[in-house]
Amino acid sequence: MTTVASETGSTLSTLYKFGDDVGATLNGLYQFGESLTEAVVEIGLGVLCPQVLDPRTLYTLTGFPLQLSIEAARLTLAGGAPAALEEIANKTEVFLLVAAVPGLIGVPWQPPYPLEELVGRAYALGDFAAVWSIEGLGHVYGDRVWGQGETPQGLLTAPRTRDLPAGSLLMLHAGIGLSMAQHLLRGLPCEPPPAELRRRLTEIIALDRDNSRPGYLGAAFESLGLVTRTFHPTLVSAVDRELRAIAREVVGLFWHGVGRAIYFWPVNFLPGSAWQVFEMARREAPDELARVNAEAGVAWAEMLVNQRQPQILFELVVAPHGDELARGGFVNGIASSTIMRFDTTPEAPFIEEFCRWQPAGASAGARALWDELVRVPCRRALEDYYPVLKREDRLGEIFEFRDLAALTGSPRRGGGARAMTAGAGRSRAVP
Repeated sequence: MTTVASETGSTLSTLYKFGDDVGATLNGLYQFGESLTEAVVEIGLGVLCPQVLDPRTLYTLTGFPLQLSIEAARLTLAGGAPAALEEIANKTEVFLLVAAVPGLIGVPWQPPYPLEELVGRAYALGDFAAVWSIEGLGHVYGDRVWGQGETPQGLLTAPRTRDLPAGSLLMLHAGIGLSMAQHLLRGLPCEPPPAELRRRLTEIIALDRDNSRPGYLGAAFESLGLVTRTFHPTLVSAVDRELRAIAREVVGLFWHGVGRAIYFWPVNFLPGSAWQVFEMARREAPDELARVNAEAGVAWAEMLVNQRQPQILFELVVAPHGDELARGGFVNGIASSTIMRFDTTPEAPFIEEFCRWQPAGASAGARALWDELVRVPCRRALEDYYPVLKREDRLGEIFEFRDLAALTGSPRRGGGARAMTAGAGRSRAVP
């Protein structure tokens, strides 16, 4: 496996060295090959399962290479290649940041773990990095406890955690959810006995409940999908099946996490993948519930990674593919990730800049799509939905596809808000 992974990393390392010919955007990205190598190694048995060699499984997990090539060619002809390269740079920055969190903020190997101080160090890395570093801290925190031979108890509910900054709680819960799922799914065979898989899922769900505060549990549950799709991709269908039998309330959250994982899947670090991630989410989803949640998860990740440069989302997704996004989970992903980002770093200037951004020089149709799918949902998230969810301590509910207007009792004001439900009608109206 190490040989295969090393060859993969070396190939991408060589690919990114051509950055000298396309400007500073790709400077340093050759190092991503090394990080990708580590990711492939960590995926481990999930990638080496015999069924992964089945062409149908390969198609599902990696997408359609021809389609990826066509998309890359379209971007080049349409002048969107620079945006595609900028997205790769942003995604790689996040990938490397998450991997480096323990060293960047100095998480100790042995207890006590000064969680409040560590959260402060994570925030000190800057507004953009805070979301990812706090999630990474929650993950490492859980892993350190497991590493002491203990079953985590009261990670975010114990009295010692009562003074944690409120804005850190969503992503800390997402992080401990990663730790629970990764630890308890580790070592499963490619085709585990259903009873054993069900036992482990039941334990994950119970531990998420025991370690989460009221109102934040959804963030921990959602991470199960991210871990399963990343490290055990051939188990996604089996986990979905078991959850529908034992914890149906987790199914939507699970698929939202699957969508986030698809966005960061190694093959999607190549140019032309900004739309492919949505195609992959649709192919893998077995029904409408899974589809809209997976799409919302993809949109969640794509927006957060590129929030400082809204033109990337416009040029690669909204302008060329907006008509295909109106009835799915995209708009919900934009709105809910805006809520999460604002709750975590309310002073970040790029939040308001993103919500106000307009595509200068674009056609009237493209501008209308941006308004409907991004600008209006972004504004409604901040002005209508967030205050209610925060006041009622229900922020964990944004980690799955929900009708946010109905969830918060907000009046429907037209535009993108109507696209937040799967069966909504299409409208170009904006407030």
